[in-house]
Amino acid sequence: MGLIFWPLSFIFFFKKNPQRLLELAFLGGVFQAAAILVMGGLGLQPVMAPGMLFIAFMSLQLVLGVKFRAAGPVLRFCTPLFLAFLWALLGSILLPRLFEGVVLVWPQKLDEVAARVPLAPTRGNMTQDCYLILNLIMFVMTVFFLTRREADPRRLYNAYLVGAALACLVGFWEMAHRLVGSIPFPKEFFYSNPGWAVLDEQMSGPVPRINGTFTEPAACATFLIGTLYSTVWCTLRGYGNWATRLMVFLSTLCLLMTTSTTGYVAMLIGLGLLIVYAVLSRERRLFRRLMMFIAGGILCMGVTTLALTAFAPDVIKAAAEVMLETQDKKQSASYEERTQKDADSYQLAFDTYGLGTGWGSDRSSSLLPGFLATIGIVGVLLLVIWNGSLFLKIYRTLKAAASERSFDAWIIEATFTALLGRTVATLISGPVLGTMDFYVLLAMLVSALIRLQTKTGKRVRA
Repeated sequence: MGLIFWPLSFIFFFKKNPQRLLELAFLGGVFQAAAILVMGGLGLQPVMAPGMLFIAFMSLQLVLGVKFRAAGPVLRFCTPLFLAFLWALLGSILLPRLFEGVVLVWPQKLDEVAARVPLAPTRGNMTQDCYLILNLIMFVMTVFFLTRREADPRRLYNAYLVGAALACLVGFWEMAHRLVGSIPFPKEFFYSNPGWAVLDEQMSGPVPRINGTFTEPAACATFLIGTLYSTVWCTLRGYGNWATRLMVFLSTLCLLMTTSTTGYVAMLIGLGLLIVYAVLSRERRLFRRLMMFIAGGILCMGVTTLALTAFAPDVIKAAAEVMLETQDKKQSASYEERTQKDADSYQLAFDTYGLGTGWGSDRSSSLLPGFLATIGIVGVLLLVIWNGSLFLKIYRTLKAAASERSFDAWIIEATFTALLGRTVATLISGPVLGTMDFYVLLAMLVSALIRLQTKTGKRVRA
């Protein structure tokens, strides 16, 4: 994997093409279980190669005196986010020492110690801080670049879809390998990161569960949910093309093959959000397209079920067993273990008086208890303020530009729904939002907001 991503990253770096580095970062973000460089038990994910070289390129631009006009508005708008990051960094240094030995936490490496340990400063605090700093710098530098004229957000979003299509194709390849053993599948290539425990032999009844290019089926489902939210919304709003509609089908099929409860629940939540928005917004065209979309989905499922019942009844039996096992997961040992970790993380927030144990000190099963246990109530409130201001800005900006279907409005809606999908899935079952490609998507959203708001303000002044 390193022989692919390092040479390409250096080629784009020396050709002074930061756009290509960002596109390569989206492709690298798909291979979360792979490594491009291994240092002991730590492996660098493929997204790090183009990401770090993009940061280096933009840093050189700043040193050489290149001006970014949007720097001021970006820094002012993102102040709550920066404060949350600063609190997390300070907390990772101070809080493990303040509550050292007082509380018990779940360590980052659960395969080394399968039990809670007394809180103490560890290497996990430093490594998680490094990831946090890299993600923040990547976010800021990407926003700066995307507000320049030479940036092309359309190509960047297409690269995101290409990465999702690649993840789906690898997932189909893995399923074929699991069902037909004679088909080779290069595990050493896709699962080469020693820092992750890869769960690639799971079964759901008689049906194998797929990981694709991720560490576990739930991680694959979390990524695909973001793609599904984005492509479905773009299709319903009339922004999509044939590639967008194709990704709706591919991501749905691959998501079903993961048999991930997280993915299924997130799909139902997304459908509920769509119906609620269509009713409250009173947009007849959107409501009509949504009803046609639901009817088409039900029709396809019905025809497929009838065909399988007639020609492959064993598949129907296997699907029924998968659904029964999914419903019975609340009685499984893994579910009880994840629930216990979340309950322990909630308790840590009380035991530390709402301050938390420090970023990187505790690893929960879901996002909210993980935040409360590590950055505490202060950090969560800062994130709530940031997200509230972001939602308000999106609403006001899109409302002001409702009379025209601008390119920036499409980017805002496409990236916002992608981020929403991944956040919903992570809230259900995911410890962190730590991948660099997530922050590139966030930067696309913020930069499009700034561009569209600037254009709208100029029209109002005129």
